[in-house]
Amino acid sequence: MMIKSLVAALIAAGTLSAQAATVGLSGSSSASVGQTFTLDLLLLQPFDGERAGDELLAFGMDLSFDASLLKLVGVTMADGWSDDSALTGVVLSGSAFPGVADAGQASLSLARLSFEVLGAGNTSISLSSDKAGNFSHGLFYLTAPTLDVQASHALALAVPEPGSYAMMLAGLGLLSLAVRRR
Repeated sequence: MMIKSLVAALIAAGTLSAQAATVGLSGSSSASVGQTFTLDLLLLQPFDGERAGDELLAFGMDLSFDASLLKLVGVTMADGWSDDSALTGVVLSGSAFPGVADAGQASLSLARLSFEVLGAGNTSISLSSDKAGNFSHGLFYLTAPTLDVQASHALALAVPEPGSYAMMLAGLGLLSLAVRRR
């Protein structure tokens, strides 16, 4: 019974270390209608756990957001990554050959996403992959198993406020017109 518990604990520990690499979106959490903003797609702890000493070869993931509030303006791959979206049909898809080797990096930059704000409201941008359902999804390592990813970035989108100085000048202009008429 004790051996069974020890084996279960080792399997659980291996599973936890295997999931150490995570994808994240870094950037502004608010923007105004009409503005363009960027988010950086980062891979955090890319070589933790069973990936230590490995190479990251490619990535692929779906991008979802509310198209009534946001418009994807562009995707720019980070240095060293090729854009494979036309080849795979996956919006966020890139490869690096030879792969990116483990050099003790805390994070790797994968891409930069540019969005235009179309409407006001609270929304989020989500990334996901399903390696079982799409062979172009996930984080692909040379020797470690492919890793599925999930990430989300919350945004507050506002209607831009008129400039305080512009309102003050308009008010002073109207006041001076009223004074001249008298």
